[in-house]
Amino acid sequence: MQKPNRLLAFLSYIMLLIGPLLLILFRRKDKFTLYHACQSLALVGAAIVVPLLWLAIGWTFAFLSVEFPILYIAPIAILLFGPVIRRRQHAVRYKERWSWLSIALTAVVALALIYGSYLVIEWLAPIFLPLGGPLLLMAGFSIVIAAAIALVVAWLVGLINALRAQLRPVPVYGGWGERLFSRLSS
Repeated sequence: MQKPNRLLAFLSYIMLLIGPLLLILFRRKDKFTLYHACQSLALVGAAIVVPLLWLAIGWTFAFLSVEFPILYIAPIAILLFGPVIRRRQHAVRYKERWSWLSIALTAVVALALIYGSYLVIEWLAPIFLPLGGPLLLMAGFSIVIAAAIALVVAWLVGLINALRAQLRPVPVYGGWGERLFSRLSS
């Protein structure tokens, strides 16, 4: 078995995108270096994907809250119809008599609550909902900051693992790198 090349594994973390790609292209037979190149590439991918997801989701909600506030009724309806579905599953599983009556009663209550929610949303839409999307966008930025902190910690752990010649996944994002490694090394 060959000795692990710590310097190349270390450089895969230092030379962010170019390093891992070059190592994947030219050092594919060296499993240690390939593993750390895949881990580093996963960190680069996370650094790109997380902010882009935040932008896409945040701006979509900001737009929808202003233009189509009635769409807020969909998650409310899903939550309110949950008990109806659970009651029906319970009735089917235990073959209860008169269960259709309790299912119908639960459905009527859910529909009444959904209609009440619709009226509240129609009343609040011009006042508060235009603020909902931008507030959600700002609140979601805390997730981006947490992901960035996790990214820095994972990067440092990757550097240390490379220098210690250990094949351990980096925290949080290491699963992505391991999946890439398993695809490339097979």
